[in-house]
Amino acid sequence: MIPIREYWPDFLSEFKEFQEISNTDNIEISLIRQAVADLLNVQFIQTATENGIARREKMLTITPFANDDLESRRFRVQAKWNDKLPYTYRELVDKMNNLCGENGYVMVLNSNLYTLNIKLELINRRMFNEIEKITRKMVPANIIITVELRYNQHLKLANFTHGQLAAYSYYQLKSEVIS
Repeated sequence: MIPIREYWPDFLSEFKEFQEISNTDNIEISLIRQAVADLLNVQFIQTATENGIARREKMLTITPFANDDLESRRFRVQAKWNDKLPYTYRELVDKMNNLCGENGYVMVLNSNLYTLNIKLELINRRMFNEIEKITRKMVPANIIITVELRYNQHLKLANFTHGQLAAYSYYQLKSEVIS
């Protein structure tokens, strides 16, 4: 950011009073620029601040949980914001791709047995309940829905040494993102 005194005539920069005015104005201008950036970010769910998400939650009558982080709240708002009829399998796939990413889940529909199995990647654990609600709402009542977390597989853990894995409990190895 260019200091405000750069726009003044040179002789004004020599005075102590104008130097102090410049410092004060630069702080105010920075706050204004930040407010404008926040205003632009609030327009989109993915970049919305805490206040922007709270405003959308109020519009959509969503009550956040006390321990929700901003990402979980964004996810819940986006899930409800993008809700549209009619519900089709393609629409469900689009919604899952939008919410979890194309590689964030595995979904298998067995139309002969009337079952739908969805396995979410561990990264999406906090979104589990919301995905379950969405699928129960979108999928016909005669289809049995199973939503599960996709736990760590042996192939993923094979890249670590026994010494590295010894730092984790069995539950952590199975149920948490290991990096």
